[in-house]
Amino acid sequence: MKITVNYCWAVCLTLLCTLILAGCDSDPKALSADSSLLQDTVADCSVVDDVVNDENPLFTPLNLQPIKPAEALLVNITNRKTVSLNGSWRYIIDQLAVGDASPLLYGGVGENRQAAKNELLEYQFSDRYRLQVPGDWNTQQEALFWYRGVVWYQREFDYQPPADKRVHLYFGAVNFSADVYLNGRLLVRHRGGFTPFNTDISDYLLSGRNTLVVKVDSMSGPSEVPTEYNDWMNYGGITRDVLLVETEKTYISNYKLQLASNDSSMIEGWLQLAGDSVANKEVVLNIAEAEIEQTVRTNKNGYAAFRFKAAVDFWSPKSPRLYDIRWRYGAEKVLHDQIGFRSIKTQGEDILLNGQSIFLYGISNHEESLLHPGRANSQADADAVIKRVQQLNANFLRLAHYPHNEYIVRAADKAGIMLWSELPVYHNIDFANPCTLASAKRQYREMIDRDQNRAAIIMWSLGNETPESEARNRFFFDMAKHVRSLDDTRLLTAALLGFGAMEDIGRYLAKLIAAQRSSLLGMLIDPEPVVIEVTDPLGEVVDVLGYNEYLGWYPSGPMAEAMRENGLEVSEAELRALMLESMEKFSIVTPFNKPLLISEFGAGAKPGLHSKEGEVWSEEYQSKVYVQQLKMLANSSALRGLSPWVLKDFRAPYRLNTDTQDYWNRKGLLSEDGREKQAFQLLADYYRQHAENYQIQ
Repeated sequence: MKITVNYCWAVCLTLLCTLILAGCDSDPKALSADSSLLQDTVADCSVVDDVVNDENPLFTPLNLQPIKPAEALLVNITNRKTVSLNGSWRYIIDQLAVGDASPLLYGGVGENRQAAKNELLEYQFSDRYRLQVPGDWNTQQEALFWYRGVVWYQREFDYQPPADKRVHLYFGAVNFSADVYLNGRLLVRHRGGFTPFNTDISDYLLSGRNTLVVKVDSMSGPSEVPTEYNDWMNYGGITRDVLLVETEKTYISNYKLQLASNDSSMIEGWLQLAGDSVANKEVVLNIAEAEIEQTVRTNKNGYAAFRFKAAVDFWSPKSPRLYDIRWRYGAEKVLHDQIGFRSIKTQGEDILLNGQSIFLYGISNHEESLLHPGRANSQADADAVIKRVQQLNANFLRLAHYPHNEYIVRAADKAGIMLWSELPVYHNIDFANPCTLASAKRQYREMIDRDQNRAAIIMWSLGNETPESEARNRFFFDMAKHVRSLDDTRLLTAALLGFGAMEDIGRYLAKLIAAQRSSLLGMLIDPEPVVIEVTDPLGEVVDVLGYNEYLGWYPSGPMAEAMRENGLEVSEAELRALMLESMEKFSIVTPFNKPLLISEFGAGAKPGLHSKEGEVWSEEYQSKVYVQQLKMLANSSALRGLSPWVLKDFRAPYRLNTDTQDYWNRKGLLSEDGREKQAFQLLADYYRQHAENYQIQ
């Protein structure tokens, strides 16, 4: 067997380094514990990053430090004492992902070693390469625009840890995975690009200068949520705030406070203490504006549940009342929040807000800024979206297809905009894989923990456009139980598809075409109107059926081709025109006696493209699709809301038409830079008029 000198050297060096590290600074018990902790951070699955590369031992990870899992989420960061670590960070691009795997790096980039004189060290953070945090790397550096992979971030900060406090490191979101090092120690791993995480760093902070290094990998994987392939831009980086959060030694980590799901005259909830001494502690809840003061006592685990009678003004779009909430525990230890109280239920095909039937006048939106390229990540970004939603005369916003930042959720709370919040269970993920389910459950818990006290959120969505299968159905049935176990005060929904209905529509249009081509036949045939039935078995599980349909946009081309294959010569243009003309005769029904929400419809339009003939991609054609869609949807008695696709044009690498799309999804009512298309005002006028005349029969 022929072995090269370089290979032998690599093996020897790897073994030597491993033995040295294992002998100097490892505890067998700690390493054993590390295995279970690490599994917790990757959704209880055996998929871990530090595994030996048998094919190339040169890139064998050498970091043997125990790794802490992310602690239970610390909520209500907005009202806690924080120190921002936002700003300019140094970065290194690690295209081959060797930054924590090569012996030439002396244990990895995360350890942030500085080379001594005549010492070989093949990495270095430089002031020449900087990125702003929060922010995606794609829109900050041209060379990184399409980059998907690993980037290492580093920043130094001066800090004097308070002796009487705990200090937590909090990330609003990192896309997709993060390995977090503080002063050379790998502390925590997190996977999931849209939910927050934190860890207690009190024992690892230095007095004075500290160094934080984060390995960010924007690639997910086939068993992740979401997978690698999605119809939106995969913005990589530390995309939301990074904060040091100071708490007492014993502190409130989490709580829920809402109207009881079965009685709107009652407030119920729970709180969780964490820290040094949590058992048998007295905590006082004060809502002065409602003349409420309640005292609860924690059990041995620091948990306390409560339920009490209360008379409060209900939160609604017309009156988004938020109460100042104060938790008091110990001597002058107070935590504030601003919480609205409302009930949300269904009754047959009605959605009831505070016992009254409502219609959801909505719009969908991706988390892209109206103020600058890339991810939205600030209060100004949130305010800009809310302003546009209000200009649409809308009362509802679908946050697609993943949890958006906390700024938009709290802004909606203040403005009275109801929200749909969604996990990126998108298209055909690996539904049969238990690791995929575990990942989804963990991310759902993080999303709910952060937002469970926000009255604006009325719906949790299980997923978007997922093809039916037994594995998928089992996955969602399990997920529904999980979500309801975490929060039973909101409605469950999902954005469903209905490909079967396209066959009925195709047959209907084929009959019309044949009739039009024969004057005698045209006099004799009057095809029965098409009834589109949403029969997805997930309808049994959810409270509100979301339904995505793009009549007037997508189906015409494939339908025309299918008709030609079956001997009926018809062009896409002819079929498209007939589809638009016929849509007002269609209706959508469900067998579930539940509210129906059209979660997506729309058409693409290149900003500024106009056509008297209403050609495809023109603003006129987009408007025409909206007109015909609204006529069609008026035929559906179960309809209780709309969230057309989409508020703003957004980046989408799948969109390869460089003349009209140029890697943008052009279905926005606003252009990528916020200019209104014709359909924006059309929908705003419809919502205003419909709201004036709306009555549940």
